[in-house]
Amino acid sequence: MIRLRPNRLRAVLVAAVLAASLVPSALAAAATPTLDIPHTDITRSDLTQVPGKLAEPSDDGPHPGSTTEWWYVHVMDPATKRTFIAMLFTAPIPTALIFWYPEKGDKLVLPEPVLEVKASAGPVVTSSAGSLVYDEARRTYHLKWHGLFASADIWFDNALPGVTGGPIRYDGDQEMYWSSPVATSVVTGWLKPPGSKKISVTGWRGYHDHNWGRFSVIDQSYSGWEWGVSHEPDGSATLLGGVVKGDGTWQGVVGRVTDTGTYGCMSTIRLSDWRVSGLFSYPETTRLTCPTSQLATPEGLTGTMPGLDRTFTVVDPFILDVGLLALPESLGRTVPGSLGLIEHIRTLPSRLPRS
Repeated sequence: MIRLRPNRLRAVLVAAVLAASLVPSALAAAATPTLDIPHTDITRSDLTQVPGKLAEPSDDGPHPGSTTEWWYVHVMDPATKRTFIAMLFTAPIPTALIFWYPEKGDKLVLPEPVLEVKASAGPVVTSSAGSLVYDEARRTYHLKWHGLFASADIWFDNALPGVTGGPIRYDGDQEMYWSSPVATSVVTGWLKPPGSKKISVTGWRGYHDHNWGRFSVIDQSYSGWEWGVSHEPDGSATLLGGVVKGDGTWQGVVGRVTDTGTYGCMSTIRLSDWRVSGLFSYPETTRLTCPTSQLATPEGLTGTMPGLDRTFTVVDPFILDVGLLALPESLGRTVPGSLGLIEHIRTLPSRLPRS
């Protein structure tokens, strides 16, 4: 079984992701459906350009007035698929959360107790559970974690930047921004996972992003979002991120991050190979295409570059379904030898049968 700490996790996910009235449960992905569960598909792709630029640490500080804001990091071992995720929220309430996927055994989602989370320019994000700081002298992000369930000291070296984009505007006058100053990196340091001894993470791949804006993840007027990152064996990465509006319209980006540049485009999306977990259908395959792309620079998006055609595939599903929201944080890949994470988040109305 997947272990959760339900009471505190409920409060965490209410504040950041989920609903207060429902007790979360983690459901193992079923190979075949037992009911006629509708596909949570896309109806169309909106290719209207969302403002964007190359992601920089200066984009990564706090954004006062945001109703939701969090900082996210993960480190992944391509050899064993071990994965550690840490999240710090300043809004709607101070929250710290970790995920741990061991090589074998149960995947864990655990809230780390905090009284406050503070963020300032730098960026510097601190709490009693841990901190994420951009070290100007080393020009590297540094995660120090000292929570109840895990501890870590990790440097995100040799980072390649992704994009800063937004606002994406959608149902209920909501708007979301997203920045990925570390699209991929080769990390150094150590991790003490929940219930395990200290291990080296030197040589693992690392990622960091930041979301903020006037939006609520549990709002039921929109349908959800698609997100993913894949660390590829040549040192590059592929990113995807965007919102699915209430009418099923996707508006989002696919990006390629290499040592020669970061580029991307507003993409068409196609979901396929449907599976069912409980009362939630999700795709194993997500294909993103666009005929041309643009180079991301600190000043904005520029030029005309070759198009993109990238496919994310789920290799190890992990699904949380709590009624008002169903969310996966599934291991996936793009090309052989790659390793990443894929989310296909949907609100309750988008998952109900429609007449």
